[in-house]
Amino acid sequence: MAGFQYAVVASILHDELQKRELLGAFEKALEKAGGELESLGSQRIRPRNAALPLFVFVLTGGTEAEAMQLIVQEKMLERGEPVVLLAHPSQNSLPASLEILAKVKQDGGRGLILQADAAGVFDEKSLDDIVAVTQSMKAMRACRIGVVGKPSDWLIASHHGAEAVKKSWGPELKDIPFEELLESIREIRARPEENISLPSLREKAEFYTEADEADMRKSMEILYALKTLVARYALDAFTLRCFDLVLQDRSTGCLALSALADEGIDAGCEGDIPSIVGLHWVRSLTGETGWMANPSRITVQKESDSAEMLIAHCTAPRSVLSGYGLRSHFESGLGVAIAGIVPGGDVTLVRIGGKNLERVWFSPAQVTASPRKEGLCRTQAVLRMPADKARELLSDPLGNHLVMIRGDWTERISAYLQLWKRP
Repeated sequence: MAGFQYAVVASILHDELQKRELLGAFEKALEKAGGELESLGSQRIRPRNAALPLFVFVLTGGTEAEAMQLIVQEKMLERGEPVVLLAHPSQNSLPASLEILAKVKQDGGRGLILQADAAGVFDEKSLDDIVAVTQSMKAMRACRIGVVGKPSDWLIASHHGAEAVKKSWGPELKDIPFEELLESIREIRARPEENISLPSLREKAEFYTEADEADMRKSMEILYALKTLVARYALDAFTLRCFDLVLQDRSTGCLALSALADEGIDAGCEGDIPSIVGLHWVRSLTGETGWMANPSRITVQKESDSAEMLIAHCTAPRSVLSGYGLRSHFESGLGVAIAGIVPGGDVTLVRIGGKNLERVWFSPAQVTASPRKEGLCRTQAVLRMPADKARELLSDPLGNHLVMIRGDWTERISAYLQLWKRP
């Protein structure tokens, strides 16, 4: 399946046969990497597929003006799309690409150059990363994120408005009054005969303590009420001022948020705007479901290259866990929360922040343990990470919560940030 299209620009000094012969050295490699030839000079090979990113293959030198004409025609700069130039080591391809990229940046755009090796092969992982970046940028501009209630009062650095989110990352924020959720819960409770249980949730749990059947019923009612809001407002993600459920309903949203994340609807708690943007961003970029968690302890030994961090939260999606039990919410002792085991292996940590959400902190890490200590949120993970990244968190934090995803995605995140136009 094609992952991108590419348009070839070549000097007028080369006839069609020469252009075809030059392109032939790269065409199979590009096809293997998911590329689809869209045009060769003025010759249209196939229709433009707007669902795929368009890369510019600079086949020869002397093509700077033609490439810029194509970039303007495709409205790449106007739409804020990154300009990806494919180059190779002969025919003055790289010098022309450098000139084109310089002009793109002078005009306020973003872009990069990917070079083929001496054998005419482009690095497939780099191409995969860039395709994912362009698709993620498009997805972020098209998504809608709900804010159910306002951000929690203690999130004094994580309360950003719709304009800042739209300008920096692209999503539309939709404010939804908390009372609307409560009303939806009341409507569901007015139909007690409706079967809204999830038996598989109990069957697959290792244990079920503290919470009772009434708590489980309430959690399922909250889940269905949130699904109602997701459908009503066509939400791709949302964040919930969840502690108001504790105060007004004697229940929690932990289980509902976990379940929705596993269904592909990113769900954050405490009304944390940067975290829900981060959760949806990493899913659009990597396809992975994220877990929003608190850094509960950071230990950095002097003159050490690594540090240890303990993160914890009650809303872990079951898809990131190797097993789980069901307990009450940690702080309140109410509702039903996920007490999960996070399997060992590579993970990536992400935090978005700054006054205008213009900053991103990220780090590779490895899960070394998943304890179940009292006095902390129910799902816990001990991480080993680079010491310099841990020191950054302590000396220049962007806020409270972090987002964790399975796997090492640091190269793809770096590629995104290289092409991301900050506000």
